[in-house]
Amino acid sequence: MKNRHKSKNTVSNRLAIVGITIVVLFIAFAMHVRSVTLKEQDREYQLQEESLQADIDAQKQLSEELEQKKIYVKTKEFTMEKAREIFGLKMPDEIIIKPDSN
Repeated sequence: MKNRHKSKNTVSNRLAIVGITIVVLFIAFAMHVRSVTLKEQDREYQLQEESLQADIDAQKQLSEELEQKKIYVKTKEFTMEKAREIFGLKMPDEIIIKPDSN
């Protein structure tokens, strides 16, 4: 009887070890799959971050250009340029030569 009880414990222990091993392997596999998924997600986020940084840089450049234009619009040179362009006005000492329309 003692041998039977001992062999029953041995089989029971082996089944427990096999069961625990299977659970550990399953958890390791799940962690590996999650790790791969997170790495892919990280790559996507890095690409998105680079794209957003490029957009930020472009907007900063546009902002600088608009600031320069805002300053230029307030100058006398701009006013004179638009007066010539829109109304055909000229300065008193200026001579405008128009091309012949042949």
